[in-house]
Amino acid sequence: MERMIPVKVTVAVGRKSVPIDDVQNQKVVSALRQAARDVGVRLAQAKCPTHDQGPTNVRLHFDSSGSGDLKYESCCEELGKAISKLV
Repeated sequence: MERMIPVKVTVAVGRKSVPIDDVQNQKVVSALRQAARDVGVRLAQAKCPTHDQGPTNVRLHFDSSGSGDLKYESCCEELGKAISKLV
């Protein structure tokens, strides 16, 4: 089984941001959950070469046009560089 980091997903609905669980359209929810799984699997491979840590508090926000914005906590800039090679 693949390792996966949990990814919190929010979506812009009108002018507010809501958790994916509050979205009514199940086709949209299914697609966004799949995107979150894909990101979680990729990020599980990321390790900081200096601190041997991965990203934490991973968040994925989709705006009203469907564009995603990935945010996470990292130990240092080197982890960010490792992540940018994976995503």
